Amino acid sequence: MNFFIYKTGLEIFDLCRAYGLAMLLDCASPEEEVPIISNVGSMYRIEHDTTNFSQNNLHSNIKWYSLFEESTDDRTWSRIFLTDKQKWVKKTQKVKDILTENADTIIRNFQNGGRLPEISSDKGETLSGPLDPSAFKGLRGKTGGDYSEKQTKVDSYNWALACLGAAVSGRYRAQSQGGKWDYFVVFPVPERVSMDNFREIRSSIYTIGLKYLSVQNAAAHFSVVLAEKVYTMATSKSKFADRFSGVFFFSMFQSGQQYKPSSGGNLSLYPLMELALSGRRSVSRMFEVWNYLFRKGSVQGCEDMAEAITQFIMNPSLETYEKHMKVFLRYILKPKEVKFANMYDDETLKEVIAYVR
Repeated sequence: MNFFIYKTGLEIFDLCRAYGLAMLLDCASPEEEVPIISNVGSMYRIEHDTTNFSQNNLHSNIKWYSLFEESTDDRTWSRIFLTDKQKWVKKTQKVKDILTENADTIIRNFQNGGRLPEISSDKGETLSGPLDPSAFKGLRGKTGGDYSEKQTKVDSYNWALACLGAAVSGRYRAQSQGGKWDYFVVFPVPERVSMDNFREIRSSIYTIGLKYLSVQNAAAHFSVVLAEKVYTMATSKSKFADRFSGVFFFSMFQSGQQYKPSSGGNLSLYPLMELALSGRRSVSRMFEVWNYLFRKGSVQGCEDMAEAITQFIMNPSLETYEKHMKVFLRYILKPKEVKFANMYDDETLKEVIAYVR
């Protein structure tokens, strides 16, 4: 059976709705059946091999209720509602209630034909900043100066699905800068991904993080870690073919009591996925070297290494390759600075050149 999330142009909102619907279908169906998310042009398609959906399954599914719990290691819900004045606990409960009490209706609405969300500025549920980073400018609602910003509002079903999807798929890295907090946010975009495999990927790599110079640095490192995990799964599972098409990323920075958006973008993962799914051992070695470069670059005084490898991953070209190699060579020439295990060999250099092409 197929379900469709039609794209509205709000890229992160659309992506999160797809993840949210896939997770709802997963928890409302028998455990042996697993949904698959595919990115198919103007829509996301969720494929599921069962018709036995029921919101009654949610009430007895421990996994469903665990999705709405906030842990100290994975504080997603409080960060989804970071730009909203209302308390995040109340909002999280509202998401759970809407989805649990209306699951049957929501599933029917998106079956086969699907439908577009109702978007306006005067009715519905307000999208929090992380779901609408291109439009928000701080806290929603009235400010101290009696100034009110336009809000993006959507119907409750699509809002709840997007919030759940943001909790399931987003990685939120918080860093303190001069007493204020910055948030670097990334969302992996599936090309065709099984939710079972996505859960394994999430549990393995989402806690991996460093001190980053920028959101581009965070997105580039996440992309390499993701590709390395895809490589590991592809070489250990006989029928693994899942792949991601890109990474959406953006940052939020603290300005007074408000959080505002900064730079963001979409990093294509096509060249990394091609290498990851090749199964060549030299590709794994290349990922290990790149991981080392990101770790080394996170150390104070080695920022030039982080900048060089970030630019190379984000924009593979002869120019960025040359800059990356020049910086790396400076460190290699320093006595005892770089261990042999963290250097390229002939085979890994061939893979690096393949990435440039």
